Amino acid sequence: MTDEDLRRYQAQGFIVFPNFKSPQEIAALRERASAIVEAFDPREATSIFTTKDDSARSDAYFMGSGEAIRCFFEEEAFDERGQLRVPKARAINKIGHAMHDLDAVFDAFSRDARLARVAERIGLREPQIYRRCTSSSSRRSAAK
Repeated sequence: MTDEDLRRYQAQGFIVFPNFKSPQEIAALRERASAIVEAFDPREATSIFTTKDDSARSDAYFMGSGEAIRCFFEEEAFDERGQLRVPKARAINKIGHAMHDLDAVFDAFSRDARLARVAERIGLREPQIYRRCTSSSSRRSAAK
């Protein structure tokens, strides 16, 4: 991260780092996400992720997703008969939560020491990757 990057962050509130992650790291993440979606059975749950309606984000499937990796559908993924309009992989809006705790590929991607260095350089006092609440410690430092 250069001094110019830091100035840009301070002025604009974000930084873009082209090629920050290698093509292999990106491919591993995409492959893992594809495997998660492929293994997901849509008959198991048809929870829709939306930012428009709070009640759609408060169903039991969504609320219990901190303990398991779960798939959530696009708002218009299903037709009036409840059938998927497009192939499953194209109907998924979000995969989550706590993937950095529950999946080794996402863990390695999220806890990259380079991210900790960027967080430190931009002035974050205590950069954190929040952990799912299964232990007395609810957070893990990004620097770890």
